[in-house]
Amino acid sequence: MITLGAGAYSALALMGQKGMVVVPAGPAVLGYVYYTGLYGPMPYNVDAFLIDKFEVTNANYGEFVSETGHEPSAFYDDEYFNQPNQPVTGVLYDDAIAYCAWAGKRLPTEIEWEKAARGVDGQIYPWGNDPDLTRANISGIAPVSINGFVQDISPYGVRGLAGNVSEWVADSRVARAGQCRDSVVDTRNATPEMLELLAQLKADNGGVLPALCAAPDALDESVPGEPCAYIKGNNWNGRPHMTVASNRLWDYTNSYAEFVGFRCAKDI
Repeated sequence: MITLGAGAYSALALMGQKGMVVVPAGPAVLGYVYYTGLYGPMPYNVDAFLIDKFEVTNANYGEFVSETGHEPSAFYDDEYFNQPNQPVTGVLYDDAIAYCAWAGKRLPTEIEWEKAARGVDGQIYPWGNDPDLTRANISGIAPVSINGFVQDISPYGVRGLAGNVSEWVADSRVARAGQCRDSVVDTRNATPEMLELLAQLKADNGGVLPALCAAPDALDESVPGEPCAYIKGNNWNGRPHMTVASNRLWDYTNSYAEFVGFRCAKDI
């Protein structure tokens, strides 16, 4: 892989990528407790990518619907949720994928989303480790403009990752018995340091991972399953503990909510 300097990344971001910011390649400390999100806190390798500075708005989504004939969002005629500069909600997982493809982009992965929110050092919130949750829109009766809550900003300048609406990410699974997760530790993006830490944890605990570091029991694959996908970030209708950037939500891919939207990403 070719390593680019900061100036080159900035140039790429300006070349037809209006409204996106660059997240440079390199390791980042992500995750917290396995069954609430990514396995961690551990260092993960993350390739460089672009991500939307703001969540996709009703105005953005309306252009997509107008040009493609795609079904409008579920709340397109609800004045509480259809204002042009509010983030679009009432969209299925496949709707988000379709919009991003139409825009020449894709949904971010959970690992990408979390690095965009936390930077490289595993900070708790997009703005750092200060537990002042008034910085994000996590209460109210509806989403606000994407330009609101200016302190809800990440180290890379990405806005609204902690609140306003939660966001679909690309990671999909099969939900069984009301659980949408893996049954093993996913090391696909593991750094050598992460693998060394896992080995040391096992060595220090009699050859097995400590309980809080171990993956949950395997899912019973005989139980009928339905497609599900992960969701990141808190929202205007959320609970305070959901504001930490490591937190993971999920829903069935054929479901939508008035508090779930999305943003797009793109490879560099």
